[in-house]
Amino acid sequence: MGENRLAQLEEERDFLFSSLSDLEREFNAGDIDEGDYFSLRDSYTARAAALIRDIAAAGEPQVTARMSWKPFAWGVLVVITALAAGVTIARTTGERLAGQGMNGPIEDGSVSSLLVQARSQGMSNIPTGLDLYSRVLAIEPQNIEALTYFGWLTVLSSTQEDDTAVAVDRLQNGLLLLRQATIIDDGYPDAHCFLGITFFRFLDDAQAAQSEIRACLEANPPAAVASMVAGLSDQIDAAVTESSTPSP
Repeated sequence: MGENRLAQLEEERDFLFSSLSDLEREFNAGDIDEGDYFSLRDSYTARAAALIRDIAAAGEPQVTARMSWKPFAWGVLVVITALAAGVTIARTTGERLAGQGMNGPIEDGSVSSLLVQARSQGMSNIPTGLDLYSRVLAIEPQNIEALTYFGWLTVLSSTQEDDTAVAVDRLQNGLLLLRQATIIDDGYPDAHCFLGITFFRFLDDAQAAQSEIRACLEANPPAAVASMVAGLSDQIDAAVTESSTPSP
């Protein structure tokens, strides 16, 4: 790919992330109705994911594993959300970062401030989290934390969609964003962790999940994260063994 074309794609990607941020602000201000908001958000996210895929070097691992969407039990989603929230909490407990005052974040619109605000949302407010992470990406398109969690929240948002086709598209977009995060920084455990959860719980693909969870654990995550993911790893290993054992 020529340098000019690559620069053009990166400029388009940055514009889409900026547009996502503007869209969230317009929706929160009541300037756009819900139907148009969701339609535009899905369109922008899909285009951004496609651009990220095009920007990635040719031959990078693809994530087009079995996309057989199936209804998702609410109880399982609660467990997954709790696990993901635990990853975030384990990473930030006792940690006060630049942009965070003693009583909470300093809301100055900086990357550090936006990240602190996004972390404080956990997994309880997906639209707000998507807004905050998209605003980070509008400033730093390759911010590994924002890209990872924007991708993960996109995956989670697919479970809230009644239209199966739209849900599958969101899930695919989230997977592409998570994969791009591993391409940017293969040593960042969270992206591998979320890919593993998605492959196992959403796509019923234990084999694909196994390599991602192993990569997560090998990336030396915080002890609390490792402890939580290890339990899931045991379930995945058991599922792989079961699937490879010939029926009597």
